[in-house]
Amino acid sequence: MDALQFITLFSGVVVAAASGAVGSILVVRKMTLLSDALSHVALPGIALGILFHLNPLFSGIAVLFLGVLLIWYIETKTNLAIESITGVLFVTALAIGALLIPQQDILEAFFGSVKNMSVVTSLVQAGIALGILAITLYYLKPLALSAIAPDLSTAARVSQSRMELFLLILIAFTIAVGVSFVGVLLMSALLIVPAVTAKNIANSFKGFIVMSMALSSLSLAAGLIFSNVYNINPGLTTVLISSCAFFVSLIFRRKTL
Repeated sequence: MDALQFITLFSGVVVAAASGAVGSILVVRKMTLLSDALSHVALPGIALGILFHLNPLFSGIAVLFLGVLLIWYIETKTNLAIESITGVLFVTALAIGALLIPQQDILEAFFGSVKNMSVVTSLVQAGIALGILAITLYYLKPLALSAIAPDLSTAARVSQSRMELFLLILIAFTIAVGVSFVGVLLMSALLIVPAVTAKNIANSFKGFIVMSMALSSLSLAAGLIFSNVYNINPGLTTVLISSCAFFVSLIFRRKTL
């Protein structure tokens, strides 16, 4: 393994750990399908990055950030559910992105690729992921409280609307740093599947968070290693590994947290 591969692996592990932490919040808040749909909003950003020779990481972040602001604004001004708004934005972004992305790059955008990832991009991704992880763990209590006991969170002066926007922004940044590894179609392999697996076998809330982070990191690390050794797409291998872990967890499933 050369230096670039090692840095990419390190970046992937950190990104996956952040994804596991955010994903555990989504599982608790029953927002798993939202994150899957929202990942597709990154596609036009990736397309713009390719077309205008920009870094897809930053163009993806920009489009996702605008997307979550639009979703939050529409939700606050209407009676529509956030999942419904995201669904409309999801299919729109998917169509626009698929039209704009050159045919030869479409598979990489959908399923991920680390072949063209530079040292700078890998380190930037790791830095953003560390920020996501630190912020998520720092605000873990209000994020979870507003989902588990909304009345109690209101009494504690935790704004539901602000927490929702805050979580959407965290999801957007997490997706932006993760799509290069697993693609827009397979982000659930980092965000959702490890968190659901951890929920099956963890015996405490803290253990659930830690296990979700660990499973996500291990899945992506193994996926990247298998990808490098056998020249297989990293997104596909990561999905298969994380899915296998989920089905094994069903055997040892504990009572729901």
